[in-house]
Amino acid sequence: MPVIVLARILAVVYAVAAILIAMRQGEAMPVWIIGALARFEIAPELAVRLAAGVCAAVAGMLAALGHRARVAAIIAAGLLVFSGIADGSATLSLGGSLLRPIVQVVTGLLLLVPLLSSRPSDRRLRHPAMAGVGVVASIVLGAGIAANLEVGLVDTSSIARDESGRYRVHDLAPSDWEGKPLAETGILEHLPQLRGLSNDQPTLVAFYRPNCGMCHDLFDGYFGERLPARVVAVRVPPAEGVELAESDLPDDVVCDECVRLSFPEGPVWLIQTPVVVEIVDGQVTCVSSDDFQRCVDDAVAAAEAQFAAENEAAGG
Repeated sequence: MPVIVLARILAVVYAVAAILIAMRQGEAMPVWIIGALARFEIAPELAVRLAAGVCAAVAGMLAALGHRARVAAIIAAGLLVFSGIADGSATLSLGGSLLRPIVQVVTGLLLLVPLLSSRPSDRRLRHPAMAGVGVVASIVLGAGIAANLEVGLVDTSSIARDESGRYRVHDLAPSDWEGKPLAETGILEHLPQLRGLSNDQPTLVAFYRPNCGMCHDLFDGYFGERLPARVVAVRVPPAEGVELAESDLPDDVVCDECVRLSFPEGPVWLIQTPVVVEIVDGQVTCVSSDDFQRCVDDAVAAAEAQFAAENEAAGG
C-alpha cells in the first residue's frame, strides 16, 4: 500500500482521536497520559487540551506531507502502539475495560508494519512549499484547539434534575470503598480523571466543601507542604440554586501542591466531608473522616517504598 495512503489513514485516526477527546474529554483520554502529565504538575484539564491539540496537529501534518510523510507516519504509528500498550497496562491494573488499548495497538500495528517495509518515495512534490505551509498551519490549528477548547464545563440544566423535575441525587459512601478496586467504587463515573491520576503512584484523594471549616483544617494541617504521594483535592459543589451562607472562611482550601478536581455542578452530592481516601496500585487501601494521619502516613510510606524500588532498579 502506498505511503501516502497509509499516512492519510493515520491522519484520519488522529483526527478522530482529537474529536473524541474534545467531545468526551477525560473519558476518551488514555489513562497513562493523565498520570504522566500529572508528574509534571499539569492539571487534567490542560492534559485534555494538549492531547486534543497534538492529535489535531499530527493529523494535519500527515495529510500535508503527502508522499514525504513516511518517517512522520512511522513515528505516529509507533506512538499509537506505545500509547495502547501503556494504556492497557494502566487500565489492567485499575480493573477497567481493555477495548480502547486493544484498538490502539491493533490499529497502530496494522499501519506500522507496512510503513516499515515501504521505501521512501522518489516522487517529488510539485510545490514543496505547500507542504511546509500545511505543516505550519497544522501546528497553529493544534495550538488553537489546545488554547480554546472548553474543558470540564457541564450543562447543569441537563444533569441537575431528572425528567420529573426532581433533583438528581448522588449518594457516595467512601467508608464502603476500603479494600475495593477503584473501578468498583463508582467514583470513576463522576471523576474519570482519577483513573489516570492514581495509576502511577500512591495517591491521596481529599473530598471537601469550601464552606466546611474542618475541610480547611484538613488541608492546612496535612497538605500544606509537598508529600511524596500525590494529593488530589475534590471539591463538592452545592446543588443547583443553593446559595451558601456567608462565612469568614476563604473561598477555597489552600493546597498549592494539589491536583484540583470538582464534581459536576448541579446535582445533590451526598458525601461526608472532609474525607480522605488512599489509593495504591488501583486499590482503595485507606478511608478516613477523622484519623487522617493514618491514611497520610500509609500513602507516604507506600510512595517512599515505590521510589526506593524504582531507584534500586535504575541503579541495578
